Amino acid sequence: MTVCSYVSLLATDWCAARYAHVRPRAGVLLLASFCGYALGNAAGFGSISGAAVRYRIYSVAGLQPAQIGRIVGYLAAAFTAGAPIIAIAVALFAAENVARIIGLAPSTLRWAATGTLSLVALGLFAASRRSTIDFKRMCLRLPGIRLSCMQLALTALDIAAAGATLWFLLPAGRPDFLPFAAIYAGALVLGAASHVPAGIGVFEVAILSAFGTSMPASAVAGALLIYRAIYFLAPLCLAAALLAGHEVRRVSATLGGLAVEPVVRAAARLTPAVLALLVFIAGTVLVISGATPAFHSRLVLLEATVPLWVVEGSNFLSSVVGVVLLFVARGLLNRLDGAWWVTIVLAAAGLLFVLASGVAIGEATLIAFVIVVLVLARHQFKRRASLLSEPLTARWLAGVAIVIVISAGLLLFAHEDMQFTRDLWWELAFDAQAPRGLRAVVGAGVIAMALTVWRLLRPPTGRLTPATHADLQSAACIVRNQERANANLALVGDKSFLFSGTGASFMMYAKRGRTWVALFDPIGPREEWRELIGRFVEMVHSFGGRAAFYQITPESLPLYLDAGLSVLKLGEEARVELGSFDLQGSRRAELRYALSRGQRDRLRLELIAPGKVEPLLPELARISAAWLAQRNIREKGFSVACFAPGFVAEQQVALLYQDVKPMAFATIMTTARGKEAALGLMRHLPEAPRYAMEFLFVQLILQLKEQSYCTLDLGMSPLSGLDVHPLTSRWNRIGHWFERNSRPLYNFHGLRAFKAKFNPNWEPRYLAASGMLGPYLALADTAIITGRGLKGIFSR
Repeated sequence: MTVCSYVSLLATDWCAARYAHVRPRAGVLLLASFCGYALGNAAGFGSISGAAVRYRIYSVAGLQPAQIGRIVGYLAAAFTAGAPIIAIAVALFAAENVARIIGLAPSTLRWAATGTLSLVALGLFAASRRSTIDFKRMCLRLPGIRLSCMQLALTALDIAAAGATLWFLLPAGRPDFLPFAAIYAGALVLGAASHVPAGIGVFEVAILSAFGTSMPASAVAGALLIYRAIYFLAPLCLAAALLAGHEVRRVSATLGGLAVEPVVRAAARLTPAVLALLVFIAGTVLVISGATPAFHSRLVLLEATVPLWVVEGSNFLSSVVGVVLLFVARGLLNRLDGAWWVTIVLAAAGLLFVLASGVAIGEATLIAFVIVVLVLARHQFKRRASLLSEPLTARWLAGVAIVIVISAGLLLFAHEDMQFTRDLWWELAFDAQAPRGLRAVVGAGVIAMALTVWRLLRPPTGRLTPATHADLQSAACIVRNQERANANLALVGDKSFLFSGTGASFMMYAKRGRTWVALFDPIGPREEWRELIGRFVEMVHSFGGRAAFYQITPESLPLYLDAGLSVLKLGEEARVELGSFDLQGSRRAELRYALSRGQRDRLRLELIAPGKVEPLLPELARISAAWLAQRNIREKGFSVACFAPGFVAEQQVALLYQDVKPMAFATIMTTARGKEAALGLMRHLPEAPRYAMEFLFVQLILQLKEQSYCTLDLGMSPLSGLDVHPLTSRWNRIGHWFERNSRPLYNFHGLRAFKAKFNPNWEPRYLAASGMLGPYLALADTAIITGRGLKGIFSR
């Protein structure tokens, strides 16, 4: 019946592909469908976890995201609409028995079922009259009456076969199949609606509530456990085997075809996720095994062969090993080499413990299978990082807590007639299974709580490695031989470096709390960017941190999305095209006025080469100090230039004089290869004329144009260009409102308006970070790093 159910599910995937107008190869369809359902059924959130499997397999097989989205949407709708309809239809045909089970009057049930099915029929009829439904700006294509009826038949077959799997396992006194199928379908819907993994607990409660009075509750519970093993665990194990990299590659070599190679690559990438789930299940089985009683005949065998302390110790330690496996599984998800070794050792120990504590053949078989699959997939776990520093999510900790609670509940259920007294703790005997289970559950709970508290309270790990003189020299060499002028910020000395394996490129970064933020895209040859981004993310995750990339360009976004990061738009960078810049036209009237006004005020600009700046540093420092004092702020850093004498001396300086007195200056970053200039520092004395800075900028642009530079980078305008429309993101709405209403704190609007006078091209800049809330937390930490503290965040 389980095989029949999964065959009907495979046919459902075929219908979904037909609805999406795609024809994937049979092998791709079978692998995506079976593994998607096996993992989705066991992990819960089936529409999400199953969709992830299908996307990974279908995408490498050549399907487009929109096509995969239509397949996933069809499958979600098929179950969401089909299961309740089938439950109601079956309840109508077996109204007498179903009404007796759920406590309703048969006539009430018939009227409710008839009315609901009539509405469904009207809906199908209405849908057959049109091919699409327009909803606001979305257009939903309907599957058609023929495909809809075919899907309802497949859903009915799936529910009937899956329900028969449990129905055959129920003890004597079970109801007829039709009323049972109606209750079963309703329990499935409740379990799916709860979003609990595999509906564990919700589905069982529904079945026990319906049939626990007509049959022994313990026998129904036993049937449910066996049903879980047959319908959920066995397909999951088979899916894990299919996705194990070594075995799939061997099958590919046997078939001798290149057509399955994309599927092989997708399966290899999915192996860690499936194995992490499988190890989590194995840990759950060990914890529950320690809490539940063993068969009496097996205890008699143990009593004749091993001492009592072996049984007692093995039972307790099997639960401890199970709890530790629940935590270690997180490391497998992140491909840690250490997690693989620890899992192998723990699984081998757990195998011995379950055999020594109760000759648990089923648990031992599962753990042996896990060991075999881990060995086959060894090559997938090569990331060398600290297992102890891997972060645990709230969802993962909740999963561990659920396992402990379920094991405690099963202990109470199995020994409901036992009086739990203080003396039970010290009762040691082969047949004293309640005390043995109690010690195991309490030990598992204590270990789980200790590990959780330790992981939650541990301080942030990982320290920055300050840049050495050799690092700065290497970075300076790379910066000079590439084209991006703002890469000179690496030479300020306030950042650490991560160099590529060849030494031809690097990333510069800083850290605050758990946030490790890299500034800009990697500096160096583009073909090395992917490697550097991956290494940086792995390094940060090895320390339990949050990886972030600040002010990245649109062209590089696919690299960060492939690394599993989330993206926010920060603002737009102003870049003046010097070749087309002139002072003609009404739009340049204000700039022409600033130029003529500066000339009347006897202003002149001198562009000083890097080698001649050092003698002027005392005068530049005086101007900078006066500018900071006037605003009562301190130097910033990281993503903006600061007055570091060694850094300033290596840049071009545009120095503005009034007669012979220096009044303002700006540093200009350039490289040996590029024709791009980038603005660094901008400082002026309080008594400088009102139009001094506009005069400086106009003269600077004209002089750079004469020197054949192509572009002047004026820097980023934060929160600019965040469009707001009905489909915009929540972040865009928040950023747009803040940009319009934060003038007392920071004049975002005024900064953009000043740069807009020079008619620049506006290029978007983004922040990429790991985690759902990671971009927002990383943005706050980056602002504090740049401002060198909370006080400097909103400094003008």
